Amino acid sequence: MSRGSAALLAVALVSLVIGPAQPTPNRAPRPPAFWPPPVLSRERATAETVRVDSRGGGVFDTGTGVGVGAHVALTNAHLTSNSVTLVTRCGEQLLAVDRIERAVGGADVAVVVTTGRNLLPVELAPDDPVPGDRVLLAGYPDGQFSLTEGRVEGTLDRPEGRVLRFSPEPTVGQSGSPLLDAEGRLAGLAFARDSSGGQGLAIPASRLRTLLDEFRARGIPIADAGSGDPASAAARSPACP
Repeated sequence: MSRGSAALLAVALVSLVIGPAQPTPNRAPRPPAFWPPPVLSRERATAETVRVDSRGGGVFDTGTGVGVGAHVALTNAHLTSNSVTLVTRCGEQLLAVDRIERAVGGADVAVVVTTGRNLLPVELAPDDPVPGDRVLLAGYPDGQFSLTEGRVEGTLDRPEGRVLRFSPEPTVGQSGSPLLDAEGRLAGLAFARDSSGGQGLAIPASRLRTLLDEFRARGIPIADAGSGDPASAAARSPACP
């Protein structure tokens, strides 16, 4: 076989392997990623968590909330019962409060709609934690940001629904603290102490998902992993400086 014939044969074989050019299919654009990939870190927890202060009638309560939208913080309803509710981002950036909505049906849950700097929304865990699972409690005990390692001890059935029991017992300022799982997702929301067992009580992710859907139905701009956050102009909210 001549060199020219060999070269033509090689080109033909390559063409058979590659095949003829195919038209590129028209793919629908993917929605923007409003969350970076979930990760458990102090920096991420600090950016997602806010301090919630409630004042009025000589009462001053301090607690915690967590971003669930670019301008929405999830917290306890009892932290929004006084005449003034304050939300502080990154420990020092005070945000104006535009609207407060509380859950119906007895759940100690509320959402606070803020203005100004964006919050960093947390991603909701797909499943509830089980007894023995490790969690990280991000909150503002005594008004100072802190991360506390904890563990889910079990569940408790209450009239308003099932709750998680976790240890250690939360302190003043950790009401409304998110319980983060091993991947940094929201596994529960602390709301009370279990006085009989010396543990904390938290609303699990499955109930929070239902409550967040109810708030969305009221027009609260809560972030959604599929469609994004209608109140956010940027795809990702800034971290704390």
